[in-house]
Amino acid sequence: MKTIFVFLLFIGLSVYISCCSKLFPDEKLTIQRADYTGNELKIDGYYYYQEITEKYSNTIVMVLYRNGIVLSCGSFSTTDLNVVEEDMPKRYNLLKKHKIGWGVFLITDNQISIERWNASTGFSLPIAICKGYIENDSTFHITETYFSDSEKTNYGETVYHFKQFANKPDSTNNYIK
Repeated sequence: MKTIFVFLLFIGLSVYISCCSKLFPDEKLTIQRADYTGNELKIDGYYYYQEITEKYSNTIVMVLYRNGIVLSCGSFSTTDLNVVEEDMPKRYNLLKKHKIGWGVFLITDNQISIERWNASTGFSLPIAICKGYIENDSTFHITETYFSDSEKTNYGETVYHFKQFANKPDSTNNYIK
């Protein structure tokens, strides 16, 4: 009897989980992917932002591609870029299996807009929307960040700096055509 109950519970959960994507679809990107043909920003590496407080130090990495795709590699718990670069292939192998972090970017004049799927506590994935301006070909500022599932807007400025990187992860993914 207990085995039948566990089996039925497993089947029920499997059906529920498989239906979640239909019942609670992920938010849609509003920026159409377009090849980046400009020279406002370098793209033969990655961009990073470092947070250093009394309690922690970390590096947030974002990769821009010529095909207009962006990959937010998340946060690395170090400010040592050599360590970040050593860990990046492992991180990429995890990221390519999930939608979180993938998105698109658009550059118009000296303005940058980024949309990417973000982690969620709910069933569907919200979109993180970042907007800012380009200072030069190796630095951009994000001045506005908000999430499609929240009314709050974070106006804290983050400054991303370029680091050339020969082993840049591939932009191939199953989520953006």
